[in-house]
Parts: sequence; structure tokens; C-alpha cells
Amino acid sequence: MGMPCSWVALDLAMQSTLDDLGNPSWWMLIGIGLLLVPYVVNIGFGVATGAWPRTLSVIMLLAGIAISLFWTGNLLDFPFWVSATPWIIYVFAHLGISFLLSALLATPGCEMRAIPHLLGMLRGKDATEHYCPGFIDNIDRWEQQQTSHGDKFIKLQADDPRSRDLLDSAGQLLLFYGLPFAILQLAGNLGSFAIATRIPALAFFAVALVCCINILRSRRVHCYLIAPLFLVISIGLALYSFDVFSFGANTWSFIVNGGLIAGVCLSFHMESIWGSYFKKN
Repeated sequence: MGMPCSWVALDLAMQSTLDDLGNPSWWMLIGIGLLLVPYVVNIGFGVATGAWPRTLSVIMLLAGIAISLFWTGNLLDFPFWVSATPWIIYVFAHLGISFLLSALLATPGCEMRAIPHLLGMLRGKDATEHYCPGFIDNIDRWEQQQTSHGDKFIKLQADDPRSRDLLDSAGQLLLFYGLPFAILQLAGNLGSFAIATRIPALAFFAVALVCCINILRSRRVHCYLIAPLFLVISIGLALYSFDVFSFGANTWSFIVNGGLIAGVCLSFHMESIWGSYFKKN
């Protein structure tokens, strides 16, 4: 569920145009967004605002229609499109991030509370539980009935950082490191300038996010380097994609390949000195 939601947000961010006003799929996304936005806001931020997110969203969309009519004489024109598209992107991006974070953090209960769960981990506090809307809550209840852990096993997990390490196996390494590497190389070699810079920027950001989460879970040594390094690379690529700066024809290779090589070499060096995990104080 996280991957389709993230793909919708990414696709709209990179390819949405004024022609979407005549696309039934775009209007379907607005309908889904209006249905889900109260849950996105209330559960996603751990607040209780009732139906106000939906009400304010409708007011915003109607304001876009009114401005379009006043400015161009058409009910559906640029002002409406420019107000609705970022809103759709936010709703689906928030959902996508929440579902993916939930998978990484093993968030109990509703997946849409993954962001409050992460913030609670950072603050040392528990996040408020919420029930998921619709069929998802039934899945959560079924899953809870199938899962049973003894106190001894839970204590063993708490004491062993490897049990919480997202990068402990070859399969996990391929998923979290290999897949983004393949995506960014394909985008860089086969895509247009926008794709070649923005897709890798998102790939580096995703890996940095995984490493930040892994630091919280297991204190994996190399993640303390990879997280800030790849975040800087992601920001650099984003700035380069908008022509904020350039090092010439080899800018992409310098940022991407240079960053990858530096990250790999320094990570192995760090773990050869300090081991795989930092110990808790």
C-alpha cells in the first residue's frame, strides 16, 4: 500500500499538467483524497479535529474554482489545478510515507500512525493508538490474534541489536541499498535531465531515511555516516535539478558516483574500527 501511494504522489509531482483537468483518474484521486484526508491528518499527526480537514479541503477546492471563474471565465482552469494538485500530492505522499515507515518500524496497530510512532520513539514517549478506517482495522485485529511472543523472546530481542537491524541479512541489504542503487543508475543513464536528477535524489533520501530509522532501532555504525551523507547528496541533486549550481558536464557523476564510492569506503572503514553496532551507554 505504501508503494502505490508513493508512486501516485511522485507521478503527479513530476508529470501533472493542466490537461489533468480532463482526466477521470485525476478526479478519482480527488475523491479518494477527500475520503481519506481526515484520517491522514487526525491519525497521521495524532490530533482530533474531526471532519475539519475534509471541510477545509472542500473550501480550498471551491476557492480554486471561484478564482478560476473570476480570472479566466472558466470553472476549471489553472487556479483550480494549482490548488488541487499539491493537495493530492500531499495526501498520497503522507499515506505512502506512513505505510512504508510502518513496515520499517513495525508500528503496532494502525499503519497511518507511523509518523507519531517515529516521533514518539525520538522523544521516548508512546504514540496514541488509533483504529484504522474500514477493512484495514479488521486486518490489524486478525494479525494481532496470530502473533504471540513470550517475555523471554521479547527480552532477547531487546538485548540483541541484530534482531532489530534492518540491514542484517543479504536480502535486506539488496532491498534497502541495492534497489535504490539500481533505480538511480537506470534513471541517470536512461532518463531525461529531470528524471536523472530527481529520481536519484529521492533514492538517496530514501536510503538516508532507512539509515536514520536503523540508528534508532539498532545503532548500526555505518548508518551514522550514510544518513547525513546521503541526505546532503539528495539535497545537492535536488538543487542541481533546478539549476541552482553546476560543476560542469560531470556534475551528476561527481555527486552520485563520488558519493556512493565515498559512502561505501568510509562505511567499511568505520565498522572495521568500531564494529557493527554502537553500544548503549
